[in-house]
Amino acid sequence: MNWSDVAETVGEAAPMVGSALYGRAGGAVGSMVAEVLGVEATPEAVNQAMNDDPEAAAKIKKVEAELEQARIEARTKRLGQVNKTMRTEVDSDSTLKGGWRGFTGWMFGLSLAGVMASIVYEMFAGTTDRIELLRQAVMMFGVFGAVLGIDINRIGKERLAAKGIDSRSFTFMDALKTRVAGK
Repeated sequence: MNWSDVAETVGEAAPMVGSALYGRAGGAVGSMVAEVLGVEATPEAVNQAMNDDPEAAAKIKKVEAELEQARIEARTKRLGQVNKTMRTEVDSDSTLKGGWRGFTGWMFGLSLAGVMASIVYEMFAGTTDRIELLRQAVMMFGVFGAVLGIDINRIGKERLAAKGIDSRSFTFMDALKTRVAGK
């Protein structure tokens, strides 16, 4: 028996813990569960405790709450580091440090115009392999578009935060309602 065999049983009480037992951290999470249940750190012992102990579900939910708290703390720490880096960029007097995001946006726009002009030219001139030209254009748009999309998402979240709106609960429909209401 391994930890994934007891994941479903544990998952009935605490879905996040049950899911974690399937992953690479299954052994570590299983050891935490066993410790909370007061049994040996084996899948068999945890399975037996889940079936025999009426308090097992409540104990497992405690582990899930601790894991969620640890996840939130790690995310908060990571976001704090990202924000610190971004503040350093914004506060920098160096255009090289602070201006790369705007530069990326401008380069995307200029590249898009250049590639579109090249595609139109090549359609009429017919001197290049059109499939290869299209493949290169799609690859370039994908790279620049991904960087630009991440930056736009970040800026949008910052604007919402400045207005005191939690971006996790702000959906497209919320934005539409706000726009229609004229706020």
